[in-house]
Amino acid sequence: MAEVRRRAGAVQVVLSGQEASALSALAAQVATLLADEDSPTHATDPLEAMMGMTTEPVDPPDDPALRRLLPDAYADDTMSGEFRRLMDGELRRQKAEALDELHGAVEGTGEGGVKLRLAPQQAETWLQALNDIRLVLGTRLDVTEDLDDRWAKLGPDDPMAPLLSAYEWLGWLQESVVVALDD
Repeated sequence: MAEVRRRAGAVQVVLSGQEASALSALAAQVATLLADEDSPTHATDPLEAMMGMTTEPVDPPDDPALRRLLPDAYADDTMSGEFRRLMDGELRRQKAEALDELHGAVEGTGEGGVKLRLAPQQAETWLQALNDIRLVLGTRLDVTEDLDDRWAKLGPDDPMAPLLSAYEWLGWLQESVVVALDD
């Protein structure tokens, strides 16, 4: 079982090999989801191209999980399109970098697991990545406030049980990192 605590000004995270492997896979999958290969980048200005901006408004994502990660900034469609035009690429980049950092820290740790010391800034990056993973998983599982009721109705062989368990574990891990940062 994972262990998270504050130690000598850093957040110490101990994960079993199975936990590290699951976390690595989930981070990689969400990062892949954020990599929008089909996004048009018709920027003619070098600065716009460097920042991943386009000259045309960017439509909201069709995928509900991706839309949860990149929600509308405004109620007005025109303003949201303009915000996406200016910020979509940068938001995706920031989220992907956080996920890549988490993935890199736990990838290939083997059966023995991993013991990490995260500086406060690294812990903040982990929190961003963990939040994004939970948002995607929660959207895919259609998690609502009646999660406890849903758990009670699931049988032990239900294929949703491991995913809901992972969702809850990620919530625990996220909360534990927050508490360790506050200590």
